[in-house]
Amino acid sequence: MAQKDSKHKLPILLYHRVVKRSDKVGRHKIYVYEKQMEEQLVYLKANNFSTITFKDLLQAKPDEDFSRKIILTFDDGYEDNYTLLFPLLKKYGFTAVIYLVTKLQRNEWGIAEGEPACNLMTAAQIKEMSDYGIEFGGHTCTHKALNEIDLNDAKNEIENCISDVENLLQKKVLSFAYPFGGINKNVKELMNYSGVPYAVSTNTGPMNWHDDLMQMRRIEIRPGEGLGSFKNKVSGYYLTQKSIYTLFSKSNKIKY
Repeated sequence: MAQKDSKHKLPILLYHRVVKRSDKVGRHKIYVYEKQMEEQLVYLKANNFSTITFKDLLQAKPDEDFSRKIILTFDDGYEDNYTLLFPLLKKYGFTAVIYLVTKLQRNEWGIAEGEPACNLMTAAQIKEMSDYGIEFGGHTCTHKALNEIDLNDAKNEIENCISDVENLLQKKVLSFAYPFGGINKNVKELMNYSGVPYAVSTNTGPMNWHDDLMQMRRIEIRPGEGLGSFKNKVSGYYLTQKSIYTLFSKSNKIKY
């Protein structure tokens, strides 16, 4: 299935946490404020955008028009995705894709880097969101950079995570997000072997999602980002300002 040729590129947005302004957020800017998130959703609603999931993408027609469509993705499965994000999605009639770290209850990887401890969602919260229509994907069992560990360990991190999500929700996992954007040829081959049809990166990969289904580029939304910048990023033309294909390397790695 190929996207209709045009300058427009389907925006796949990258988020992590949603916080209130008074929250302790740490040094890594992996959050947006609740007010900022709502402002963005209001803009999308007012301008007739619709949010789609990877299930929608899988079922799309070869000549599908993706203008005014976006995918909202959230990494790690923070509890605030349930307490703060979920009410906003329901309020404006949107959906999202959330990538779960399945063997941890807190952000242990972030705590090790000096970030504040944050709870991840419970099974009951995940099931409630799934029943509403939020899509869930894999993000490994313990949030390890897959390109920096033994290949057998990487295989286990991928496959066991996928099994965890599918056993919890009784739904097929359709997409996977690489922790820290950690990708190389061997990791992509493992993902291909897993049977999951889509895998998303951070800021690397081709401009068109269909050019590499194992390294789909996302557009990160940062805290305090103005609405003008957000409009540009969801326009469908933002990636035309970027390099066509940036291979993953430590020099362009985003550390989360």
